[in-house]
Amino acid sequence: MTAETSVEGRIVPVWGAVEGYDALLLARRAREHNGPVLHIARDDASTARLADFLAYMADDVETLRFPAWDCLPYDRVSPNPALVAERVATLTRLLEPANGKPRLILTTVAAVVQRVSPRATFEGQSITVKQGESLDQELLIELLVANGYTRTDTVMEAGEFATRGGIFDLYPAGAAEPVRLDLFGDEVENIRAFDPGTQRSTGKLQELTLRPVSEFSLDSESISRFRTGWRDVFGPAAAQDPLYEHVSDGRRYPGLEHWLPLFHTSLETLFDYMPKASISLDYQAEDVLKGRLEMIEDHYQARRQPVREGETPYRALPPQLLYLDEKGWDAAMGRVPVVAFSPFAKPDGAEGMDVGGRPGKMF
Repeated sequence: MTAETSVEGRIVPVWGAVEGYDALLLARRAREHNGPVLHIARDDASTARLADFLAYMADDVETLRFPAWDCLPYDRVSPNPALVAERVATLTRLLEPANGKPRLILTTVAAVVQRVSPRATFEGQSITVKQGESLDQELLIELLVANGYTRTDTVMEAGEFATRGGIFDLYPAGAAEPVRLDLFGDEVENIRAFDPGTQRSTGKLQELTLRPVSEFSLDSESISRFRTGWRDVFGPAAAQDPLYEHVSDGRRYPGLEHWLPLFHTSLETLFDYMPKASISLDYQAEDVLKGRLEMIEDHYQARRQPVREGETPYRALPPQLLYLDEKGWDAAMGRVPVVAFSPFAKPDGAEGMDVGGRPGKMF
């Protein structure tokens, strides 16, 4: 499957891309394409399966995952912090040069239709700590808090940090394990990965890259933007909402991520982070898209229903601020080469190419 397989502006079917063989096709596509390859899977299960295959058979390809939030549209709860950290780690990695390997990004329909923080949010926000260098702990703590990290007594999840004496524990975004910095005064003596369950070291590192773990920050500028945007959209009377009061005080609130557009001048899409990417679609991805867009509209309309007297209404942002619509999806698909995988053999007279994959026998 070469770059000539797809024609910009239309989706070309690739037949015979059965489960398992599709991972080989993606690895080959990443090696051939001059730029990143974005594969949009049906769901998280498909993404996890592909990631496992690629880790086994294509270690020469840099594979990044961009998961969707694990909560419903317009929910009252926040997404899992580990998922948010992985999303942000991928976005910041996309702003950095490739490490010499072909780059492949695995995502889902639900993730790609959701708008994301603009690239300017993460540019220049990564911090590198090296063994033997000096480290200003107070400055590091300020930077971590500003970039979404949470201070705890014991580090267990991504986005947490803890300090005690000359030991600085933190769980960086996108890392498999937390990391412990052993300090002698301001000098970094050792950098060690450790098991969060046993707190025992698992290996030494020479350097550590810290990336943001939140899709927005609660600094003075973002709080000001939020307050102004909130009043513009919902009116001055909505300033009595507990969520608005929490943000005004610089505090996080459950489900605050669903008002992400108010923290930025505007949001972007995953496509904006890699405008020259080659795109491939999982089997039935467009059917999943239709269902997802219907779900978003249904949840938005449900949130607009009147509430009982005394209850705080859920002030939902219009869907177009948070999500792509069908036109936005079509526009993204129309500006880059796109192929659509199908596990079936090519029917007579059908467009596209048959790569020859066939399901194995079931015994």
